[in-house]
Amino acid sequence: MSQQFLYGQFKVTPKGTLTRATGSETVAVELPVRHVADWKLQRPARYLTDEEIAIELTQGIAIAVADRFVVLTGDPLKEREIHSARFLPERLPILNERDCDYEDNAIRAWFIGPGVLI
Repeated sequence: MSQQFLYGQFKVTPKGTLTRATGSETVAVELPVRHVADWKLQRPARYLTDEEIAIELTQGIAIAVADRFVVLTGDPLKEREIHSARFLPERLPILNERDCDYEDNAIRAWFIGPGVLI
């Protein structure tokens, strides 16, 4: 993994009837490692791995990004519309091909639709 960033990917499986999802949609998130370090300093009594903290920090972002492209229910985590978070050893090449769909506080995210090889 990058020394500066963690790269995560969430699967997107919308349950809404208006959604035309194919099941291959994902959200990729680039999270600065310093956010994980800051979280640990603010919560010294919590013992989570870096990946667990990164999931905690990026789930809401994945929901916000996916909701711009597909219709999600009111509780996408409970309904498992955003799920199967995994961390990648390196930045996906597609992230270099276009601008991100979300950026705030140095966290960036991309919606990756069907037909895109990752």
